[in-house]
Amino acid sequence: MAHAIEQSDANTKANELLFRRLTVEDAADAHILALGKAPQLGFDIFIVSAPTPFRPEDCAELIADAPSAVARYFPDFPALYARKGWTMFSSIDRVYDASRARDRLGFVCKTSFADVLAALRAEEDVA
Repeated sequence: MAHAIEQSDANTKANELLFRRLTVEDAADAHILALGKAPQLGFDIFIVSAPTPFRPEDCAELIADAPSAVARYFPDFPALYARKGWTMFSSIDRVYDASRARDRLGFVCKTSFADVLAALRAEEDVA
């Protein structure tokens, strides 16, 4: 990010699952799959990142007002974040495209931002 990150570690990692992060488990699974497919595919380079909901037409809004862009895809995120004391980045300046890993390797991360929100909902149900 081109700006200082003000969120806690857990909050930052949750936010980044929208556009550039993956879990350790997903990274390991991607490597194992790539090793297995290497004889067939040969050398290649892949970006591996959690699935993003964003499309190219979201770029201007992500730069100007990321929380609004995120809320269009995840309408309950503001309330869930508020209860946790979390915030969204004000701006997102890049979104990693993992489609090559999906198309060539058949790999899609298992963990996404939606999973974070599901965990936050589950915390509420327990409380």
